[in-house]
Amino acid sequence: MTEKPKGPDSVSRLVLAAEHLARYDFGGAADRAQELEASRTVGPVARALREVGRSLELDYRRLQRLEEVRAQIARGLLLDDVLDRVYESFRDVIPYDRIGVSLLEQEGKVAATRWVRSEMGPPQLGKCFEAPIAGSSLEEIVLTGKSRILNDLEEYLAKKPGSESTRLIVQEGLRSSLTCPLVSGGVPVGFLFFSSRQKGQYADAHVEVFEQIAEQLSGLIEKGRIVSELAESKRELEVRNRFIQETFGRYLSDEVVTGLLESPEGLKLGGEKRTMTLLMSDLRGFSALADGLDAQEVVSLLNGYLEAMTAVIQKWGGMIDEFLGDAILALFGVPFARPDDAHRAAACAIEMQREMEAVNSRHRERGMPEVEMGIGLHTGEVVVGNIGSQRRMKFGVVGRSVNFTSRIESYTVGGQILLSGATREALGDLAEVGAVLDVQPKGMRPVRLHDLTGLGGAYGLRVLRRAVVTRPSSKDVPCQFVVIRGKDARGEEREGAIVAISDDLSEAEVRSEEGVRPFSDLRIVLGTEPSVDAYAKALPRRATGHGTFAVRFTSLPDQARRILADASQVPLSPPLTSV
Repeated sequence: MTEKPKGPDSVSRLVLAAEHLARYDFGGAADRAQELEASRTVGPVARALREVGRSLELDYRRLQRLEEVRAQIARGLLLDDVLDRVYESFRDVIPYDRIGVSLLEQEGKVAATRWVRSEMGPPQLGKCFEAPIAGSSLEEIVLTGKSRILNDLEEYLAKKPGSESTRLIVQEGLRSSLTCPLVSGGVPVGFLFFSSRQKGQYADAHVEVFEQIAEQLSGLIEKGRIVSELAESKRELEVRNRFIQETFGRYLSDEVVTGLLESPEGLKLGGEKRTMTLLMSDLRGFSALADGLDAQEVVSLLNGYLEAMTAVIQKWGGMIDEFLGDAILALFGVPFARPDDAHRAAACAIEMQREMEAVNSRHRERGMPEVEMGIGLHTGEVVVGNIGSQRRMKFGVVGRSVNFTSRIESYTVGGQILLSGATREALGDLAEVGAVLDVQPKGMRPVRLHDLTGLGGAYGLRVLRRAVVTRPSSKDVPCQFVVIRGKDARGEEREGAIVAISDDLSEAEVRSEEGVRPFSDLRIVLGTEPSVDAYAKALPRRATGHGTFAVRFTSLPDQARRILADASQVPLSPPLTSV
């Protein structure tokens, strides 16, 4: 029979157990206390001391685990890794069979599951789950910042059958839960869920340690969110840069594209009104010329012309908005507006006309027909931005100014540059202009256009034109002509005759009882059996004879050139293009 400890000896052993407890030797304290529990005098104290020891030991282990979490966060572990460590290391000190984390998204309106781990098999409420906060039980947690205990989830679901998250948790086999808010800097960022398969598992005593875990995780989540936002910003920057390269890289100089990539304004590329100078160029009579060439020749001629013009436009800092067949729409004022937009556009137009001599020189070497180009310039307000649909989108401009620029260009003849009044004003004293043309485009008020002949100052550019001398022909050339309306070259044929022809066969005078309005586009039928079609534009200047009008040819096939050369008695030679 074991002898029970007595009197002073029992007190000594009780003091010894307390000393073990003070040294955090919880095992030694428990052993000493257990030896004294049978004592009549100190037994109750020993039992109380042992319970205190157990409680302190549990708190001590919790503190150790929390310190481990802090250390893991300080080492820079990712959120998922830290949560895995929490799940594995706290199981011996707090009860749970499942831990989940949801983060607030869409400006705090939605809770989205971010991480989950469970002993209950594959989670029913997984990472793809999202739920609105408004009207849910989580809304109160957000508003109060206080944790919530539900010790009978089946009972809670019966009261709130519409709670999809609770239904899924119950399906997993869980019966109680404790939810802690995740708060960073006083702002709710999400929720930490502890769940157990046992009912009545959680008490207020658990809340403190759970909230301490939540506090540590909140800071990590905020850091992770910042990293995610930085990663997203980087991704957006890469998308933006790729967009800029794809949109502008082919049609802007390398210097402009580099500046655009380095500028924060590069993200503000869509949907705004802006004043800029627009340049529209077009080959005279190209459609008719292309009818006499095979497809390969047409593409080769067009590509050579467009390549040369693209180089000039890029040199002067313009952006090619679009190739419209043989026409080009270029913008000066995107992606950045500059004070000299109009001047650079005018300089670009002059150099484009000068470059046409080199283009035609290459055509002559290859036995291809020569071409002429007209250019219109206008300075006005447009809407610039991404235009199109989700399937197909491009950066471009729309507005009346675009249409007006096209109208201006339609009045030009080969080698000519016409300015709107707004562009003429923007160029100021540097503009050198010749003839003034008063026209009335369809659907618009009368406007005044200016024939640009040069750009002074540091630019020092001139539109070089060879004088065109028109002489009476040795014999009249009977013809019929049709006024082209829009794209329709059919219509009533009017009788006439060509009575004067220029030395270079580029211009002529037509006598007819029926005159035509200046700038009218004409189809002129020459010869008989077989006849040949030439295309021309009626000029605003007066012809030399009574009842006649002057035209400039925009397309003159070889057969038509031979007919005119025979009538004018001049040697047949290639026409000289304005340069």
